[in-house]
Amino acid sequence: MPELSVYEKQLKKKQKTGISRLMEIAGTKSAYLVLAGLLSIFAVIAQITPYVTVYLLVKELVANISNIQAINTAYVWRLGWITIAGIGIFGVLTYASGMLSHVAAFNILYEIRVGLAGKLTRMPMGYFTSKTNGSIKKILHEDVERIELFVAHHVTDIVQAAVLPVISLIFLFYIDWRLAIGVLIPLPLAMVAQTSMYGSAGMKLYKEWQEKLAAMNGTIVEYVRGMPVVKIFNQTVSAFKRFSDDVYAYRDLTLYWVKTSATSFTGLVVLISSSAVFVLPIVIYLLHSAPSADYGTMVSTVFLFLFVGMGISLPLYKLLYMASSLSQIRTGLEGIDGILNSKEIPDPEKAKEPYDSSVKFNSVSFAYGAQTVLNDVSFSAAPGTVTALVGPSGGGKTTIANLIGRFWDVETGEVSIGGVNIKDMPVENLNNMVSTVFQDVFLFFDTIEENIRMGNKKASFEEVVSAAKAAQIHDFIETLPEGYKTLIGEGGTYLSGGEQQRISLARIILKDSPIIVLDEATAYADPENEAHIQDALSIVLKDKTVIVIAHRLYTITDADRILVVNEGRIEEEGTHGELLEKKGLYGFLWDIHTKARDWNIDTDKEDVS
Repeated sequence: MPELSVYEKQLKKKQKTGISRLMEIAGTKSAYLVLAGLLSIFAVIAQITPYVTVYLLVKELVANISNIQAINTAYVWRLGWITIAGIGIFGVLTYASGMLSHVAAFNILYEIRVGLAGKLTRMPMGYFTSKTNGSIKKILHEDVERIELFVAHHVTDIVQAAVLPVISLIFLFYIDWRLAIGVLIPLPLAMVAQTSMYGSAGMKLYKEWQEKLAAMNGTIVEYVRGMPVVKIFNQTVSAFKRFSDDVYAYRDLTLYWVKTSATSFTGLVVLISSSAVFVLPIVIYLLHSAPSADYGTMVSTVFLFLFVGMGISLPLYKLLYMASSLSQIRTGLEGIDGILNSKEIPDPEKAKEPYDSSVKFNSVSFAYGAQTVLNDVSFSAAPGTVTALVGPSGGGKTTIANLIGRFWDVETGEVSIGGVNIKDMPVENLNNMVSTVFQDVFLFFDTIEENIRMGNKKASFEEVVSAAKAAQIHDFIETLPEGYKTLIGEGGTYLSGGEQQRISLARIILKDSPIIVLDEATAYADPENEAHIQDALSIVLKDKTVIVIAHRLYTITDADRILVVNEGRIEEEGTHGELLEKKGLYGFLWDIHTKARDWNIDTDKEDVS
């Protein structure tokens, strides 16, 4: 297994929560965020400057309202220039802070996805069978995107939204502590309303909402992929029960959440906007008790408090929005950490090298959860031989094939290659030794050249072409408008099942592993493609250790050894001729197979005239 990157090691640290965990994940980029936060604080100070200068200007004008000539013109100009400077500095610092946070965000976005992708490659296949595609996609796409959005925009907004009210209140208390109390009164009340929305009960609801969303995403993916079946059987959205159930469950929970939080949210918004309601009674009292000579100063102070007091509500609204966003981030981080903390396929502390490419199962038992699939399976496959696995569906053939590649680890017994337990081999070395051709071929949305080159990333174009020729697919590729540069996969040029299988075989040829596992490589091929694939296999399998899962029994009659797998056990073994002589399960399957090959549609109609 490749050495973990510095960033992957940073991701694996465990583990704080919320903003602290976000800063932990930010790793070396956290310095950018700290600097962006400091610049945001200075930007807030610059932002308040115009309020102070306008207050001083009004105070100067009111003090000399009866004698305009007494106004200090130089002082007024100085206040004007300070106001302009404050606005300019605010703009520059906000821009610089935003640039730093964006640089950090896009680097973190890239590194988190690379770290998660690296983690997924080291996890057993059981993880992917126990999770829906929608839930994994949501984590890799939506949750990571939210982190990017939060870091790029909201971190600096949170700093400004938190610092601005504090500095404003300090300034207001300096001017007049009595009016400042009026501005302050609604804030703790608003915090109480916010706690009821985003407290433990609110977070529990939000987490449940995220789970419903992930479930709905998963069934949406399944519904779209199964559209041909839906249309063939004339189904509707409501008839596809799990889809409709997940959509309705998401809708019902969302409506319940809105209803339960509506009162608290309304109270929060009202309180944040109500500073004037608490300030005005104090103003009336002070005007009533103050000498008339102080009315001018009092008027400028009142205007200051009304403007600044109402100005505090804007950052508080931002904090309200950030609280919701932070809840999403916290839940998203839990999903990311759920992947990062999942059990990997462990690499051995001391690696061992196999002496050849022989494969051996020694008393292997395996279960998917509570469902036992293999019971005490033992067999061996020598280098340069073909071992075929046949038997009824669900007998355990594919599981045996997957255990060779260590997609899962066995509970009891041992799978070995060249006399070495595969658990004692580094996963990377094992992957280099074993190549699997799945029944369902997956092609990436990329060029044919790059899809083949997945077998060997260092291969030259000439080597890719040579592999394609060996796989009997080169001539077909040459007929395409863009040749090897043609885009295929989901969203690209459509290829038949047989053509996809031959591209998959080209990958295997290019990889040139000593052990080949074939899971019914001709399953989706028409007769022409099947002939091409068989020709390609004669090249691929030469001098390899080959394990073949076969449903078309005529394709493995020349196998060196045939294992009949039934109900998780090796029920029979031998050559094709030996097994037919035993007249056991293989003989029964062969009879059914030959009858099926001879079957045809009888179009003769009875003469009823």
